[in-house]
Amino acid sequence: MRLVIVIACLFICVSGIVSIFWYQEMKYRLPTPVPVNFKKVPILSKVTFRTEAWEGPSFLHFYNPDCPCSRFNANHVNKLIREHGDSIEFVIVVPAFADLAEAKSKFGESLNFVVDSEKSIANACGVYSTPQAVILTEDNILYFRGNYNKSRYCTNQASNYAELALLSFIHHQPPPVLELSANLSYGCELPDQSNSIAEIF
Repeated sequence: MRLVIVIACLFICVSGIVSIFWYQEMKYRLPTPVPVNFKKVPILSKVTFRTEAWEGPSFLHFYNPDCPCSRFNANHVNKLIREHGDSIEFVIVVPAFADLAEAKSKFGESLNFVVDSEKSIANACGVYSTPQAVILTEDNILYFRGNYNKSRYCTNQASNYAELALLSFIHHQPPPVLELSANLSYGCELPDQSNSIAEIF
């Protein structure tokens, strides 16, 4: 009888663990719900913001330390920074109330970090989830906005969407035509924020 109880308890525990992993995997494979009142920002349109923190073309990485998907792709983003940091300005955009120290530990103190209060930068670029990449031209034209990869862990090289767009931009080519999954937002919803200005660090 004891053996049956032990086996039953083990089965319940294993089932619970598997269910949690399955839920997490399915949750982040589904598109992020589009927020109410979301306004789409078309590619090649001019965005309506610019801070004084950086000049010229920029690669904005929308990062939330509390988002598992953001943490999973940090290594991939760091690879892009190492390989292309001389060609474009990388800016880490974090939501209000984010752990800025944690973000800096992931990407290094030398980058520009912007706390996007009220989601003003995210809204201007049409971003509502993390992680997301945005490439802006020197004239504030939205060259690319989208996902880094089909894979949660950025392991599918054929679908390195942000990197493909970045290479096209660096080589002065038009924005690449990518599959639907490149621009359909996945990951974590941006959290609600209550401050009113973007802070530069």
